Amino acid sequence: MNEKAQEAEVKTQAVEKAEEAEAKTTREAAQEARREAKEAKRAALEAKKEVQLAAKSAKKVKKAEARAMRRDEIIARQERKRIATVDQGAKQAEAELAKEVELADIERTEKEVREAKKKARRETEEAREVELDSKAAAKAKEAKEVSTELYEGTINLVLMPPAGVFQIKNLEEKLRLVQNLRVILTGGSVDEPIGIVVLAEHPIPLIDVLSQIPIVDQVTKKGKEIQILLKAAA
Repeated sequence: MNEKAQEAEVKTQAVEKAEEAEAKTTREAAQEARREAKEAKRAALEAKKEVQLAAKSAKKVKKAEARAMRRDEIIARQERKRIATVDQGAKQAEAELAKEVELADIERTEKEVREAKKKARRETEEAREVELDSKAAAKAKEAKEVSTELYEGTINLVLMPPAGVFQIKNLEEKLRLVQNLRVILTGGSVDEPIGIVVLAEHPIPLIDVLSQIPIVDQVTKKGKEIQILLKAAA
């Protein structure tokens, strides 16, 4: 075989090897593309499931809030009725005592009249104290119900300013340690209220849980949101 024939054969073999390498590369690229497409499809399905779960949780939250509002309205009506009854009883007692005082002015001595008036004032003050105690008890009961109220699903937490960056990160870390609670999203700026969206996978007394976090100074229920005031940074 002469040199030109050998050279042609070498070139042919080189071309064949190059074509074979290119074909192998193309097959590997196609396999990688198919794998990435499969992963993307799986991620899209998982995201869709997350969205559906969040939607269901939101519906549950709305139903729970509606039930809580109806319950609060019933309690408020009962409390107003009870207070009205106490007021009516106090007024009736005052009227009866006033009548006794009037009779005493005629039939009894000046000393007995003073005693009757003193009794009337004392019983009126006692009735007012009962009313004040009832209102205080109602407020305490309401505060206890708010702190023990169970939350489930998506809840918006609002950090009232001022709130430092390290304070916010510290709070997020504490929230991530709470069982059955996931931090979904955090947004806002240092000079404005910071929003933290959390997801309660099971019913939890969230306000009571937040109140027990050391850096939290105050927790307030405001409509559908929970406002949090952090303690001043040391």
